Amino acid sequence: MSSKAARRYAQAYMETAIERGILEDVKQDMNLIGELLNGSRELRAFLKSPIVKQEQKKAALDEIFSTDTHDLTVKLLALLIEKNRESLLEKITGHFLELYNIHHGIIVVNVTSAFELDDKQIATLKSQLESSTGKKVQMNRTVDSELIGGMMVRIDDTVIDGSVKFKLNQLKEQFSLASVE
Repeated sequence: MSSKAARRYAQAYMETAIERGILEDVKQDMNLIGELLNGSRELRAFLKSPIVKQEQKKAALDEIFSTDTHDLTVKLLALLIEKNRESLLEKITGHFLELYNIHHGIIVVNVTSAFELDDKQIATLKSQLESSTGKKVQMNRTVDSELIGGMMVRIDDTVIDGSVKFKLNQLKEQFSLASVE
């Protein structure tokens, strides 16, 4: 249920931002809020706590966000507290960023490689992904030396595993099946 509510808040917030022509401003606000929530377990616990009074939550969020965020964002935060929905803020932020990406034709791609990719490799990979998906690519990169070589690309629920570790595991399976027969 809360996920549906978070989606509705995110959708309404985005539609209002588009109508007012401030989508980029509120996107920055959502990035800021998301970073703060991800980086502070205490803030998440504070917002979700039934013990903390609504006035205290409102005062804290005003103190944190009122100077660096757009007034629409401040109004959203006040509305969430008024409706006792501040615990949804993290999910609302995530849903808003997903909607923003859809609106702008952006797809998030997670690339895990065995070694750090250089700028030329990143540009080539990004270009190939954009031409194959037909969308702008926002690439999140990580390094995992356990892959031995190659890379693994995740687009939504699709994983393209071109790592040496994966290939070795496939060979191992084939050999073990062959020895059983």
